[in-house]
Parts: sequence; structure tokens; C-alpha cells
Amino acid sequence: MTDLQNRLREDSKKFSIRRYAVPVIVLCMLSGIILFGVSLLIERAVNSIIRTDAEHSASRWAEQFDAVLPDLESMLARGELTIEQQDVVDSATSYSGVFSFLVFDLDGMLAYSSDYGVVDSTEESNFDQSALDVAANEHPFFDIIQREQQSGLTSVYVHAYVPALNKDGTPMAVISLYLEKTRHADAFRTIMNWIGFALPLLSAALYAIPSIAFLAMREKAHARARRAARLSRFDQLTGALNRHSLSVESKQIFANRAADSLTGVIYLDVDKFKNVNDEFGHEFGDAFLRHIASTLMEHVRPFDFVGRMGGDEFVVTLPDIKHANMVHIGQQILFAARQPFEYNGMTIKSSVSMGYILADTNVKAKDALRAADLALYHAKSTGRDSLVEYFPELDTAMIRRREVEARMHEAVEKNEFETYFQPIVSPKDNSVLGFETLLRLQSRDGVPISPAEFIPIAEETGIIHDIGCLTLRNAMVTAKTWPDHIFISVNLSPAQFNRGTLVENVSNDLKEFDFPASRLELEVTEGLLMSDEQSVSDQLVGLKSLGVSIAMDDFGTGYSSLGYLWKYDFDKLKIDQIFLEGLDFDQDRYREIIETIVILGHKMGMSVTVEGVETQSQAGILDALNCDHYQGYLYGKPMPADETLAAIARLGSNKTSLTG
Repeated sequence: MTDLQNRLREDSKKFSIRRYAVPVIVLCMLSGIILFGVSLLIERAVNSIIRTDAEHSASRWAEQFDAVLPDLESMLARGELTIEQQDVVDSATSYSGVFSFLVFDLDGMLAYSSDYGVVDSTEESNFDQSALDVAANEHPFFDIIQREQQSGLTSVYVHAYVPALNKDGTPMAVISLYLEKTRHADAFRTIMNWIGFALPLLSAALYAIPSIAFLAMREKAHARARRAARLSRFDQLTGALNRHSLSVESKQIFANRAADSLTGVIYLDVDKFKNVNDEFGHEFGDAFLRHIASTLMEHVRPFDFVGRMGGDEFVVTLPDIKHANMVHIGQQILFAARQPFEYNGMTIKSSVSMGYILADTNVKAKDALRAADLALYHAKSTGRDSLVEYFPELDTAMIRRREVEARMHEAVEKNEFETYFQPIVSPKDNSVLGFETLLRLQSRDGVPISPAEFIPIAEETGIIHDIGCLTLRNAMVTAKTWPDHIFISVNLSPAQFNRGTLVENVSNDLKEFDFPASRLELEVTEGLLMSDEQSVSDQLVGLKSLGVSIAMDDFGTGYSSLGYLWKYDFDKLKIDQIFLEGLDFDQDRYREIIETIVILGHKMGMSVTVEGVETQSQAGILDALNCDHYQGYLYGKPMPADETLAAIARLGSNKTSLTG
């Protein structure tokens, strides 16, 4: 994984921590504020409840005391208690938590104490201003006393002054009470503490629930944003940078490089990746692309950039690198890509092709990428599975390629491909049995462009399909001018099978030109058969069902698998001219090879055509091997359509069947 990807992951983690830290801090602060406020409220509430309870208790006690104490007024006047009054007083001290009480007259002088009995009211110390105030305004007065004990508990007492009233409601005395309220206060405080404990939790929950919901929604939004950001920056399939991001990073590298540094650019694609997809399926192909991307990231330096350009193409940008390091990294990637790849029980061995450039400070990013692409194209065209460094001549080759490609498009549109024909003759009398159709193309200046140059370009660009259709139609038009027994042979490119419409196209042409299928021979190469696609097999069977003949061209130059001959039921084998050329330096060996192929073809019910017959000596050797058809300069070079009738007349014609 590159430094960029690690940096982005760490930034995402930090952002997540910051995003959650703020709500948690706010929640803690809010909870603390609530707890502090609640503690104050609890204290006030407890004091208020105690005061209210004390007022109620004291008033009730005074009312009861006044009601049951016989002749309180006479007691105050005489200064002594009767036996009956003493009994009432004794009972009162144990009622309703009152552990002591005093009785004052309306002048505020103490008249009676529950602890000492009747007192001498003449002493100044017996005067109580609070009692006088209560007697004057007829309103009770309360004072709450709280003392902390050594055990840590708090004792609560209430000192109350309550007016004692006559039957007419006028005050006749003031009673001072001492009430013990510790248990009541503890009960109230316990209840309020529970409320105080529950209130912050409830508040926190009320805050937390919408906060959590909000955070969850925001997290989803951030996740979508992160995913969108990643999709906008990285390739979703492979995890490499996407094309745009790689371009941005590369431009920055090229803009910020040191004056004496070299920047490397590698352009890479998978060799024959289409075959991997076609044979093993797109799921396997996707897994293989992820494997290639991982291989690249594993073997480049941490600060290099790996990007996917699309399809099976990748680019690596390597800042500040030396040539030896560049080659070392490239060779490591080549080696790793050759290793077997296994997925879902299926294993393949593949390879990659790479082009690279070491760009100095005079080269821009886009020019470096184009140069690496040219080097990649050269690597593919010269055998694949290699690492090629850019060299200036590649620019000239690319310009030439583009010129040829443009000329082919123009020639298709204007029907300017020239159709040439080379005779295929009988070895018995050299009479014409048929013609192979060949293509010729001239540049706009009239200079011939070799088929060896324009055919590969046509196959790579896909224009070969249109060229093939045009060639077949032109061949039928020309063959219609020949005697009815002379056949026409047309080469098919593997690319013409890709669309799956080849059988339909051939059938339509046969009908349109009223051309007998028995006079048409279609040539395919082993390269087409190596893919072993079901669609190729189905189309070959479909062509045979039309009545046309199928020939395997250039037999012996590829894998020459006998399985192909059995599977596809060919009508003819065409032996490549390379075997005739071999007769000149190892006649015995090449004669045996040709003889073996001829015997094999005849044993399998096929006729055999030998290409490249140029001398009478070669023809003499082939005559002894019982070959069926000859083709080569000895009998005629490829010729325009208007010369074919003259060639037939010159060589004669033989009504031998197409298969010999």
C-alpha cells in the first residue's frame, strides 16, 4: 500500500476521533452542570419541605396543647400547674417529636418550661424577643437547625414559636417548641437524592438519544462522503488511483521535482487479458486485475503512485529514481506477474508487457505518459512479457501507425482496398482450380502499404471486421465472372468472429450475389482456434452448414494440434511456404515433414495445398508426395481482378472439385 493510501486512512481515523470527542465532552459538561444544579435544588427543596412539615407539626401541636390543657390562662396568672395540667404537659412532651417546649406570656416573658416547670418571669433572662414578636403579629416563626455529627450524618431540629389562642381567637400566650426532624429530613433527602440522581440520567438520556441518532445520521453522511471521495480518487475494483487522481498526482510530481532528478513512468497492461476474461469469466478477470494491482503496489516504493488507466492498463509514477532502480522494479514486476494465479479453484499463468521512460526536467507529465505508452506498444508488438524503454524512433513508428489507420478507415469508406487474386493450381496439368483473395492498399501518395503492416493494425483497432466483409463481397463479384467450377478462397481474421454475426453475414452475401456456397472456401488460422471459445466452434459449424469449405491456413507454424483437426472437421490443410524454403538447406528433413502432413491430411479426408511454390525443383519434390494443390509464384503472382480471366486462359482450367 502506498504512503498516500496510508495517509488518507490515518486522516480518516483522526477525523473520526475528533468527530466523536466533541459530543462526549459536551455531554459530560452538561451532566456536571445538571448535577451541580440539582444538588442545590435538592438542598433547598429539603429545607422547604422540613420547614413546611415543621410549621404543620408545630401548629397542630400547639392547637392540641391549647385545646387539651385546662385553663392555660389561669396557669399563666397563678404561675403554677394543677395536677391535671401537669398530666397534660407530661403527655405533650412525648407527642409528635416535641422533646421540649416553653410557654411565654404576651410580654415575651417565660412562664413555663417543660424541663424546669413554672419559672419566675421577673428575671430579665427569661425574656424572648422572638416570643414577643410572635405575640404581637400573631404569626408563627420557625428556625431550622442542622448539626453535623461525628458519624458524618446531619441532625435536623426545628425551633418554632406558635401563638396560643383564646376561644375568641385572640392570642393569650406563645409556645416555643423544639422538634426533632432528623428522620424526616433523611427520608426527604433520600427521596430527593434519588430524584436528583435520576434527573441527570434522564436529562442525559434525553440528550443522548437524539445525539446518538444525530451522530448515526451524520456518520452515515460522512461514510457516504468518504465513499464518494474514495470513488472520486480511487479505482473501485482494484484500489489503485483512478485515471484522474493519477494525472493530478503525476502533474504535481513533475511540477515539484528537483532540477537534477529523473521521474520514471511505467505503462503496463496484461498480455491477452481478453482471453482470460473469455475463458474464465469476468469475475475471475476482476480478481486477476486486483491481483495485478496488488503486485504493483507491493513492488514499488512507498512514495510511488500506482493508478489504473482503465481495462487492464496500469500506470506507475516513480519520483526521483535512477535507471538501475527503475529496471530492477520493472523486472520484479515482470517476475511476479508470471507466477501462477489461483482463484476459486482455477489457476492461470499470465504475463504483462511494460513500457517505461526516465523523464528529465524538460519532459512534461503528459509527454512522459505518451512515451511510456509507445514503449508499451513496442513491447507488445515484439513478443510481450517484456520491459521496453522508450526511444525516439517510437514516435516515428506511432506517427506511421496513425497514418496507416487513418488510411484504412478512408479506404473502407471509399471502397479503395484493392482485391488481388493468386492462382491455386492442380499439380496434374497446372490448370486453375481457384484463387486465394489477397488485399492491397496504397497510401494517399500511391505508395503501397504492405499487408504485413496494415493487417495487424486493422486487427488491433477492430476495423478488420469491415475490411473482411468488404473483401468477401468484392471476391464474390469477381468470382462471378469465372467459370462455374473455379472456387474463391478468402481469409478470415479472428476478430471477425468476435461479434457472433459471421454466419449471418456470409449467408446474406451468398444470397445477395447468388453465389454457390460450394465455390467458397474460408481460411482460418490456429490462432483463432486456441481460444477454444464455444462461439467460435458454433460459427465454424454454422459456416459448414451453409455448404462452404473450411481450410486451416499455415498449418505447421503454430501448435498444430491434432485436436483442432478432429474437432472442427476441416476440408483442407494449407502448408506454409516456410517448409518449402527449408528444402534448400535440409531437403531430407523438410521433405519428411511435408510428406507427414500430406499423409495426415489425406488420412483425415482433407485435401492439401502447398503455398510458396516458386521453382520447378520444388514442384518435382511435391509431385512425388502426392500433394493436391499448388500455390506460388511459379504459377502466378497475386494479380488484380481484371487479369484473372487471362490467367485462367493461360493456365487452363480443370473441373476437379474443390476438395481435389
